[in-house]
Amino acid sequence: MSVQPIPLPIPEDPPADVRITAVDAAIDYLNLPTLRPPVARKDGVHVLVADSEQFSAWVFALGGTPNRGPAVDGASLWSLRTETPQRADGSTVRILVHVALVHEESVPVEFRAAVSA
Repeated sequence: MSVQPIPLPIPEDPPADVRITAVDAAIDYLNLPTLRPPVARKDGVHVLVADSEQFSAWVFALGGTPNRGPAVDGASLWSLRTETPQRADGSTVRILVHVALVHEESVPVEFRAAVSA
């Protein structure tokens, strides 16, 4: 008789509606601004904001990594990779916050490191 390991099921991402609910709860609890309702995708829940002040609110509330995309027609897309606060079971939901800014204008000092990276 040989001993074989019992394969454990690979945990799947929660369904889109569960992830949206988690992000909506974080938005409401932390009073975070949004331009439109969040959109769930495979890579996370995407949130759009209107300006650099709203983007800053997300950075200060949840932390994360801000990144700037290349300039196209004088504008850059900024994205913040962050996640919801941990739930009771220790799980989180990935959030990607996006804002379009005029290239090299309206960039908060806190994000200058992302520009130089």
